[in-house]
Amino acid sequence: MSDIQYQGERMTPFLIEAKDAHERGIVRYDEQGDVHITPPAKETRVVPLSSQFDLTQATIFGLNERLTSAATSPVMDESGTTLRELFEAEWEIYSVALENTEGPAFDYGWYAWYERQGHLVRYAPAFWHRVVSVASASTLLLDPEKRLRWQDVRKIYEETVIGVVGCSVGNAIVHASVMDMRPRSVKVADKSLYKMENINRVRLRYDDIVSSQEGREDIMSMGLRKKATVVADQLASIDPFLEIYVYEDGIQQEHVPAFFDGVRGEPALDILVEEVDEPRIKLLLREEARVRGIPVVMASDLGSMVQLDILRYDLDRTLPLTYGSTDDALRASVDAVYDHPGDRDVFFSFVDTLVGGAYRQDELERIVNLDAEIPTATIIPQLGSTATAGAGLVAETIARIRLGYPTPARVRFNKKMFTLERIV
Repeated sequence: MSDIQYQGERMTPFLIEAKDAHERGIVRYDEQGDVHITPPAKETRVVPLSSQFDLTQATIFGLNERLTSAATSPVMDESGTTLRELFEAEWEIYSVALENTEGPAFDYGWYAWYERQGHLVRYAPAFWHRVVSVASASTLLLDPEKRLRWQDVRKIYEETVIGVVGCSVGNAIVHASVMDMRPRSVKVADKSLYKMENINRVRLRYDDIVSSQEGREDIMSMGLRKKATVVADQLASIDPFLEIYVYEDGIQQEHVPAFFDGVRGEPALDILVEEVDEPRIKLLLREEARVRGIPVVMASDLGSMVQLDILRYDLDRTLPLTYGSTDDALRASVDAVYDHPGDRDVFFSFVDTLVGGAYRQDELERIVNLDAEIPTATIIPQLGSTATAGAGLVAETIARIRLGYPTPARVRFNKKMFTLERIV
């Protein structure tokens, strides 16, 4: 069982305002301090003290220490009210709630119920949870002309809908993007399962990889978990107010309208991160993004080198599907992969067409040429540090694109040699 509810394709913890939860009896404390929680259409669960967590104090006291004075605090509205002044009002609300509380039923903040783990977590209201998560970034991300206010930048980022297809490198990318931008909505798609070999490049707990023994049918069942669902779980544990739209069967043609355009209240996509392994899906995603004028960013972790490909279809819908190659050549190389399954030469010909041949150097070249010891059958081995570096670069690229910065078509950063190559 997942610890977050399915709402169509949207996944989120069960959320309820604390005061409302107490008044309606959805959250009830007994004499021992244990919580009896009864979500709508669910049976009552008992949550012991060891499974209750309260982040409101860490949020409110942290903000009180960190937020700047009114003189330098960001202006939040036309009346000139500053962020610090808004917080002073929230501090008063928090203080009054504390004074009026008898016992553990504290009427402040929001409860998030993580059913799979059996954890009940109290958070500060969404606005302050988001503020505390981005305030320390200050104004490091501004528009090129430095004209936008902090609040204007926040509005742009909150309204940005990021779609990530492929949750290996994509896992680190979506985490980095959420940390830097704190959008309201993200979409993640991947049909594959996490396995132990993923831990060389993806931050995974044991329960991210497998379900508990309770969820296994028999001793031979591995209980492996879907990548997209795990990413949603991870993000929801950091920000329960984040709307996460999950495509746990990946992206096929039938998923395109919902993923790109949005359906049943799901928002349309603003930017696509393409990290999928399947060549035909790479083509599909790029073709659909180009038709809609949606920029595409792809990070390739190639040995000790990170390569970023940035397709600015938002600026030019006549751009090819990859830099340095024609669409016909790319499609032919993709078709050849499926016509000759398992042929290494054909596969690497496709890779050359997609990302160029610069990856054929140093240790990776020896591996590609079968001139080195190769402990696993992974066709292109990966370093976790390279994937992490790529995630940071993609996150900053997305943030800058949304603020109106120009970008090159391709960038290569070699972290072994400390070299940078920018291709306009």
